[in-house]
Amino acid sequence: MSRFFGRRDTSAPQDDRPPVSELAQPPSYGDAPTGEPMEDEKISVVVVDDDDDVREMMMMALDVGGFEAAGEAADGPSALWTVTGSQPDIVLLDLHMPDTNGLELLPELREASPKTKFVVFSAIGATYMTEAAIQAGAIAFIEKGVSPRSILRHLERVHSAGSASMIRPYPLNREYPAEGNIRGG
Repeated sequence: MSRFFGRRDTSAPQDDRPPVSELAQPPSYGDAPTGEPMEDEKISVVVVDDDDDVREMMMMALDVGGFEAAGEAADGPSALWTVTGSQPDIVLLDLHMPDTNGLELLPELREASPKTKFVVFSAIGATYMTEAAIQAGAIAFIEKGVSPRSILRHLERVHSAGSASMIRPYPLNREYPAEGNIRGG
């Protein structure tokens, strides 16, 4: 008997298989109902920080969090080279590095990768530094000391915002609320 989703196919020979036109397309890789983003939809991030431990921790967090860790750099020249080559969705940029200031580097990075969103990641959370970073072209500012989980949630918000939108982090000394508790987007 030839049945597929409750319909009888009278054109099929005495074969129990439905016609090819009625078969559902097989899922592509990454379509599994795991809640994980598809491979093509991963947010690519480059981490620029002179501290090896910070870079390593962020690269691991990005990987575990389902992001594409597109590269890392410890100084201005390698940051420019890495960002130019990878054209990531987001750059997480430290302000204070030995050879260059992140605020001075930011315009060069923006010119090298105009579609990239830049998020300053600094231990200095002073209002004037946040404003200077935004004026230099950053779309957001995260103070170091925030948990990796909160940073990843913030990067997701930055990625989903339009390029003209500025996103201020959730209070920097607290975690983001659980997904179901986020109000107002």
